Amino acid sequence: MATTLAAQEVGSTVTLKVNGADAEFLVVHQGNPDPDVYDPSCEGTWLLMKNVYSQRPWGSASCYADAPVHTWLNSTFLELLDSGIRPAVKTVRLPYAEGSDVHTGAEGVSAQIFLLSMREMGTPAAQKTGLADEGALLDYFTDGDGGADPLRASSARYWTRSPYTTTSDQVWTVAGETGKCSYRDGSYSYGVRPALILPQAMPVEDGAVQPNSAPVLTSPSGVSGADLGTRNSPFSFEYMATDPEGASLSLTEKLDQAVTRTLTAASGSTQRFEAVYDALAFLKLANGAHTLQVTASDGMASAAFQATFTKAVRAASLTLTQPIAAGKPITAATLQVEGSIPDDAAFSVQVTNNALDDQPVWQDATEAVLQGGNVLFTHSTAAKGPAFNFRIEAARGASGDGGYISKVSGAFQ
Repeated sequence: MATTLAAQEVGSTVTLKVNGADAEFLVVHQGNPDPDVYDPSCEGTWLLMKNVYSQRPWGSASCYADAPVHTWLNSTFLELLDSGIRPAVKTVRLPYAEGSDVHTGAEGVSAQIFLLSMREMGTPAAQKTGLADEGALLDYFTDGDGGADPLRASSARYWTRSPYTTTSDQVWTVAGETGKCSYRDGSYSYGVRPALILPQAMPVEDGAVQPNSAPVLTSPSGVSGADLGTRNSPFSFEYMATDPEGASLSLTEKLDQAVTRTLTAASGSTQRFEAVYDALAFLKLANGAHTLQVTASDGMASAAFQATFTKAVRAASLTLTQPIAAGKPITAATLQVEGSIPDDAAFSVQVTNNALDDQPVWQDATEAVLQGGNVLFTHSTAAKGPAFNFRIEAARGASGDGGYISKVSGAFQ
């Protein structure tokens, strides 16, 4: 039965392929153990190899960030993971000790594969001399004093992430048969028990973690690369982003390679590309060819959908859909038109003070708008009551230069 890592109980076992063979991993935590200590990258399903994988020195370094075992885990061992799983392994920042100081949050050590610390496996620093408090207790383990604990037991003695802080050459280990903690010289060879964090949306089938499937993007407008034709007004371009595992998706909309919107959406929901639906945004676009691109990501894989269209607008008109009624006759008005109007454009502004009448009387206000002056109405009759409206028209001139109107404001009395 197919499920996800998020649905696996702490203490259960899943399998990953390591060097072509199934290896058992314990689910030791779900989520971020402590957001005050761990970087947000540590959110996910924490997996710990059930048994020791190999025997090797921790190294002579005084902190984990410089330890050869850390380098080996994130190079040689990482490459042993199945190629379908490897890209999903999270790069995280983990608390680590440097002497008695502990680096936490974004200052933690960067890793994809790592060793667990003594604290993560249940031993607070107060219980052991020479132990720094690295991190927080993981849900699989219980608080203790570093003594025998079957939850820590494995096939052989193994290294932890925790150096012995009293000296510079010893490291805390766990006795495989009992789970009891003690320190050993870092140059000795002991077991390596790799841990990693995977996204909780990763699929699991019959106990085996499956490679993540990339999202799928579709659109009623056609396949990716579709030509949406010539457009002279805002339009609706719809698309649907679906995740095979049902995870929510991060969507990024780009217009001519510039990001215009980002959002998180449920798998299978229909979205509308806002930058060409919004009237003002469309108005500001230059005439000519444009490219729309949508990218959907589940945090592990992504997919993209692209479409093109050609904008061909040479004229525009603007008016109020509903005139503004007044309580007394309107005798004067002022109007400001903001935007970019080329010098050779055919541009005109008209206003009326009897907009509710069957045949409103329109008065030219072009010069007053261009000069920033007032308009004095010459007409005074309003059979259906005084009401104000305007109409603006603009068309390209011989130069072919485009323009736009971004705002119209004003007042009347």
